[in-house]
Formats: sequence, C-alpha cells, structure tokens
Amino acid sequence: MTFPTPNGPYTPHNYEADYRGTMSLLYAFAESRNIPALKLAARVGIRKVIETAHRFGITSNIPAFLPIALGAADITLYEQVGAYSVFPNDGIRIEPHYIRKVEQADGLPLDEAPPDVREVISVDTARTMMEMLQAVVRMGTATRASELKHPLGGKTGTTNDYTDAWFVGFSPSVTCGTWIGYDTRESLGEKETGARAALPIWMDFMRAAIAGKPDENFASAGAPKKQLDVPVAKTPAAEDHKAAPKDDDDDESDAPPKLPAVAAPTANR
Repeated sequence: MTFPTPNGPYTPHNYEADYRGTMSLLYAFAESRNIPALKLAARVGIRKVIETAHRFGITSNIPAFLPIALGAADITLYEQVGAYSVFPNDGIRIEPHYIRKVEQADGLPLDEAPPDVREVISVDTARTMMEMLQAVVRMGTATRASELKHPLGGKTGTTNDYTDAWFVGFSPSVTCGTWIGYDTRESLGEKETGARAALPIWMDFMRAAIAGKPDENFASAGAPKKQLDVPVAKTPAAEDHKAAPKDDDDDESDAPPKLPAVAAPTANR
C-alpha cells in the first residue's frame, strides 16, 4: 500500500512480515496492524484525527502527516493516561490533577478550583472503542493481561528500533499507563515490545489496584450512561461525533515501518 504525500510516496509496512488479507477494524486494532490504521486515517483525514486527539486533552504538538495514525508524535505518559480514561468514563474527560485536597490548620478543606470535566465523545463512540480496547486483551497483543481474570482493556505500543515500549490500559475503576525507554532514544533491545517490556509492569500495578474489586464490570450495551459526582460540560463535538463504522479493511504486511523514533502507544506492537 502506497499513500501519496506532499513529500512523495509513503509505503508503510506492518510489524510482521506477512499478509492476512481483508480483516475487520476490530481484529486489526487488537493485533496492532498498521495498514488498516493508516487507511482509516487517510479516509477520514489526518487533521480530523489530530482534532479528536486535542479534544481528549492532548496538548503536545502533533504535525499533520499520515504516520501520526501509528503514533508518530511525542506525547507524554501523563497526557496518554488522561486521554485513555475517557473510554471507561463513557466519553467524559476529567482533567488529571495531582492533589486530592488541601486542609487548613483547623482541618477544614481549602477551597480549590474544580478540575475541568467535559464530554468529549458520545457514549456510543466510547463504548465502541471499549469493545476494541477489550479485544486487545481478549485476543490481541495484550492477551497476557487476561491472566488477571478481571475486566480490562488497553493498547500496546512499540516504536521503531524498539526505543519505546508502552502499555496504557484500564479496569472499570482505574486507568494506568507504563512507558519503558531511554531519554537518549537508545534501543531497548531486539523484540522488546510493549507487550514484552511494558505490559508486565502494568500488570503488577493493576494486580494491586483491582484487589478487593471482584464484582466490577464495564457497562454493557444499552446500560445507562455512567454517572460522575462532578458537573460535566458538554461540547458540540461530543454530540456530533458518531461511532466509527466497523467496516472491513485490507491489511498488507511486510517489514517494520521506517518512521521517526516516536513515543505513543499506537504504533506496531
């Protein structure tokens, strides 16, 4: 598959050197197949992809070129975890904040500005994404996490030359992200993928985080929208955005793509 770009033809490949033909977007997402992701981004327009990322609270610079569909932008772990929490929250984004409360000398709480809470995608879109993120754990690149025997979803990520390994995921009550890498962008070593290097650390944390919560579950289809104990500001984008269609797409495979070293959990493995 070759895409025309202002800088000339762009011919990306998949992590595996194989070809699996036509597949659903659900399967392509679970298996981190690059070509379907790029074809979908090209179809809707890469600027629309970036606009959506900004609604999720991503403030890092995202250049408008097609490899962004594979994570070719430097985005912090802080931003990633905040963005991913939108999905189990039924489309609601709560601005991350480090301090729960500040007490005065007499023990009374000090008034603080509430975090920004707003609906950034519809509940239907959020739940469609939840199906895809749970598929990553159920049958995709993060099946090892199923050992925890708990409702989980998430996404592995591996950058070129194995310089960054990611896993960002969640239970119904906790969203957590792990990143492994060097500030100098050195390789972690051959095959040190997100599933191999980052996922085990995530599992260690989540094993403790979900202890004592055996009965929690993600919202089922048709269930009432999740209610939060904070006021929610709606945005026009949240109401207008529709769930992505589950069309089939083609997957064409070869060697790993030669993209810039990046830090985002959507590329390759």
